[in-house]
Amino acid sequence: MPNSRGFVVKSIKNGETSMILSCYLEDIGLKSFMVKGVYGTKKPKFSKAYFFPLNFISINYTLSKDDRLSYIKEVKPINFYKSLHSSIEKSTVIVFLSEVLNSVFKEEGDKNQNLFNFLDKSLNWFDAQEICSNFHIKFLIELTKHIGFYPNITSENDKFFNIESGSSSTIKPLSKFIDFDDYKLFKQLLGMKFEDLNYMSIDKDSRIRLLNYIIDYYSLHLQMFKSPKSIDVFCEIFK
Repeated sequence: MPNSRGFVVKSIKNGETSMILSCYLEDIGLKSFMVKGVYGTKKPKFSKAYFFPLNFISINYTLSKDDRLSYIKEVKPINFYKSLHSSIEKSTVIVFLSEVLNSVFKEEGDKNQNLFNFLDKSLNWFDAQEICSNFHIKFLIELTKHIGFYPNITSENDKFFNIESGSSSTIKPLSKFIDFDDYKLFKQLLGMKFEDLNYMSIDKDSRIRLLNYIIDYYSLHLQMFKSPKSIDVFCEIFK
């Protein structure tokens, strides 16, 4: 039976005791499994806490040869996050990002070691911070680097970013675009590391606009992308 490390992307209760689990695995990419013995018993086989969104776990699994779901035999947490699921603000970010990743992986779900390493490194960094209100925006921008449509700034003198083409422009685009102060913030985010985010101040209205621009950007460049249901709650928390 194969063993792999992976991130929990989505979990849904199935029947009285089971769960359908989607994981992004290091060795095979996105895969869905049936996990038995999670609910309905005094001594469940697996703790539900193992399957919180974006938890980093090690699994022992079997692969079905037909269209049936594969099964997980063993689960072990690799990294016990200190704050990602205990902080209201951070857990809201994690739920939101897991929704985004669920859409992304449906289209870009093959094995990608650089993407896997990015998830590991960025989530560990966020876990270690007291709070970082701009993490989700930087995360979504950096994620595009690993799935093929990282923003292209062709010239520092350009005044617009064309969301549809994914490139900056000197001429005002006919389709959706970012301009003025929002474009300056967008470029600033592109040029910095996660470690610099705590030194960047973005007011709540600008942060919401930037997030909506980026969600539109994903929608235009990923055919199967769906806007996360949690986005309204997310924006309310970070007002």
